[in-house]
Amino acid sequence: MMTRGMADVMGILNVTPDSFFGASRIQDEDALEARVEQIVSEGARCMDIGACSTRPGAQVTSDRQERERLEWSLPVIVRKNAGRCMLSVDTFRPEIARWCVSEFGIGLVNDVSGGCDEMFRLVAQTGVGYVLTSALPVAQGAGIVRGTCAFFEQRLEMLSGMGVKLEPQVILDPGFGFGKTLDENWQLLAGMSELQSFGLPVLAGLSRKSMAWKLLGITPEECLPATVAMNMAALERGAAWLRVHDVREAVQAVRVFGRLS
Repeated sequence: MMTRGMADVMGILNVTPDSFFGASRIQDEDALEARVEQIVSEGARCMDIGACSTRPGAQVTSDRQERERLEWSLPVIVRKNAGRCMLSVDTFRPEIARWCVSEFGIGLVNDVSGGCDEMFRLVAQTGVGYVLTSALPVAQGAGIVRGTCAFFEQRLEMLSGMGVKLEPQVILDPGFGFGKTLDENWQLLAGMSELQSFGLPVLAGLSRKSMAWKLLGITPEECLPATVAMNMAALERGAAWLRVHDVREAVQAVRVFGRLS
């Protein structure tokens, strides 16, 4: 499931009414089919389906709402995708993840919560791929890069102890924008190469994040050039995956970077 060498692109597909980037919100079947085709045709290797917004300040969607959104969207996505792209579900709820894996053959669970015993057991039992996100504030004085590494060390030990095969099942996500200040996000990007010490693929989820548009005094809609720049910085620091709204631009960045390296 994971690759070495040239990075892969994960396209974001939100079936939510309140994701922070308005253009990414999908609310009807025609728009959903068009987005699936766009993600695939522009060269993404994975499609990340989110039915519960995790943007800062968002009201958490109930279990029932999240499942209802996935119940109408996943059959359409699976049919339209036709096996061309790996499918991921962006959820922190183990029961939702288990249902998606068993009913729809989802190959990857993107869990922004940092994990829990029930989620880890699911990963161990099913062999599904798992994105482990560092989403919690680090201990005061630890430093964001060192604190993120400590978080991953602890969680990876838990996963391994439950029987998860870290390679090839686990991808590490440093969690840009989750539980971090603006300065910490930039420090983490600058020091992201230290995460290579775990020997696991690292995912960079920088697309149109506030760390860029707040810095520049612009809006998420104006943030594509900054996103490309941040993605190039992440590639330079060893990112194996780019999670993005704008697949074509990310694929181009990966190809350019690959030509240089």
